[in-house]
Amino acid sequence: MILVFGGTTEGKQVASILDALALPYFYSTKTQVAFTGKGTAIFGEMTTDILTTFCNEHKITHIINASHPFAIQLHQMVADLSLSIPLIRFQRKFSPRVSHPLVTYVASFEEALACFTTYNYQSLLALSGVQTITQLESFWSTYPSWFRILDRDVSRAIAAQANFPETHLLFGYPQSKTEEIKLFTQIAPAVIFTKESGSNGKLEEKILAALAVNIPIVILKKPELSNRYFCIDSEEELVEAIGKG
Repeated sequence: MILVFGGTTEGKQVASILDALALPYFYSTKTQVAFTGKGTAIFGEMTTDILTTFCNEHKITHIINASHPFAIQLHQMVADLSLSIPLIRFQRKFSPRVSHPLVTYVASFEEALACFTTYNYQSLLALSGVQTITQLESFWSTYPSWFRILDRDVSRAIAAQANFPETHLLFGYPQSKTEEIKLFTQIAPAVIFTKESGSNGKLEEKILAALAVNIPIVILKKPELSNRYFCIDSEEELVEAIGKG
């Protein structure tokens, strides 16, 4: 039995591959989501101890972590597992980092805030998701800021709990370069903030749009993964990794 951590485009891709191979699996997400795969959907947060018990009880042979690149706690929780189970990281593709005066990569929110201060930015468009609102509160509580978040009740609740002004919430997903240019032109922020979210997060489109309208963009680097993971990004590699396990 295989355990997949999903909730992403990559998770759905893994489920589709396992379905085609007729392999049984659990599809785990933090919250309950609509799932149409042939595997068994489960949801809820796990600890390393809970995960260990689950793997033993269900005779898990492989763990495929296909969660979001910034699901840091989940990545570490899986890496801390003491069982000798292959840990496969099925990740999205990432383009090479861009070298340009308007593009800055940072390793933390603290570094991002320091960058905003250094360059005296006084307005912000954040494309980094609702979970980053609290991380950037010291800026948006002082300067006009907009956050694009998913149009769902749980995201609205998180924003409300942080006391972020509802009038400055934007709803939707990453768009094409053309659509992002329209948004950036409409808001006209001093700086754009986003995450290094790879091809599925349309990072390249965001960067190209920012450069097209001459707005600086600050990008939070994707977190480093434990070397316990075997990292892959293609169906062929996944099939081979499962076979070797």
